[in-house]
Amino acid sequence: MVERTLILSNEDMEGLVTIQECIDSIGRAYLELGQGVAQELPRRRIYFPRQELKDHYYWFNEMAGIVPGMNTMALRVDSATINVTTKRGNARFGFPGPFSGLVYLYDIRSNELIAIIQDFYLNPIRVAATSAIVTKRLARDDAKVMGIFGSGTQAILQVEHNCAVTNIEEVRVYSTRKERREGIARQMNEVVKAKVVPVDHPRQAVEGCDIVTTATNSNEPVFKGEWLEPGTHVNTMLGSDGFLSRRETDDTTVRRSDLIVVNSKESVKLDKQPELYPALMRGELSWDDIYDIGELLTRRKIHGRSSASQITYHNNNVGMGIQFAALGRLVYEKAKEHKRGTEIDGRVFMQFDENLRAVRDRSFLRK
Repeated sequence: MVERTLILSNEDMEGLVTIQECIDSIGRAYLELGQGVAQELPRRRIYFPRQELKDHYYWFNEMAGIVPGMNTMALRVDSATINVTTKRGNARFGFPGPFSGLVYLYDIRSNELIAIIQDFYLNPIRVAATSAIVTKRLARDDAKVMGIFGSGTQAILQVEHNCAVTNIEEVRVYSTRKERREGIARQMNEVVKAKVVPVDHPRQAVEGCDIVTTATNSNEPVFKGEWLEPGTHVNTMLGSDGFLSRRETDDTTVRRSDLIVVNSKESVKLDKQPELYPALMRGELSWDDIYDIGELLTRRKIHGRSSASQITYHNNNVGMGIQFAALGRLVYEKAKEHKRGTEIDGRVFMQFDENLRAVRDRSFLRK
């Protein structure tokens, strides 16, 4: 038995893992899922109105998954206050105040809780790595120009991870605020080899681009599907859950897409996600037209794009426990190697036969 549980803060994890290591670890998780080896529980959320604060809710978020090849099970949970605000006419989620966001990492051989990890640092990395996994297999080999919508952490990581698996030479950044897109372009130029330039109109981040990626908090489409050129690969990443219907792409984008891949088809159905579910209900798409990442990696039912002119679409539609299991195990092993984090007595999280017998005898049998 390990007998020690490692506590990792967000700060403890900084600089521990490389982009390629993250992509490889999450790729392994989806491969095992496609092989029918890894297992996943669908994401669940609770929204409970806060009576004392208008338009504020207590929010509980959980997801769980097992990656047997890494001997790891992860449970990711979040306890927070959220509010719904309006920004430039769009409803947005906010997270006012402190919150608890943790990943509980278990070793499935010993049943031990080997780590408790804060989730803020891991969260955007696992999203970006997932996009990169699909981009590598669906974008054209000669892709050179990428358009990115957004100017936050996720936009930066999407550019970094997508550039790591392609030969992108130019990145066009669009954000609704001029100073934000110019600032983020300067920052990205320092972290990727590609030339990063801000653009003044969303159309410029689509037309002439081989890869188009959205990394926004919008609740309505950020570009028109009619702008997409043949051969484009599209990445989106809003995981709407029905509480607040949000989408980054329009119906035209979906209709024009020759190949659609999602993280989880089950979540499209459970959450009635607005980018794909309405088209399915209208009969414009069938469930057989949509593929999971696991099917793409195992080449089961789908082998990738079949021509250079196809428009391919990855809807990075939901967070998954297997992502946190894979990335969490990677970070855990690196932290142990570099002596990061704080170890505590792991036995306090375990129950042992001799202790249980004593409790039974004292409390129930009263011997």
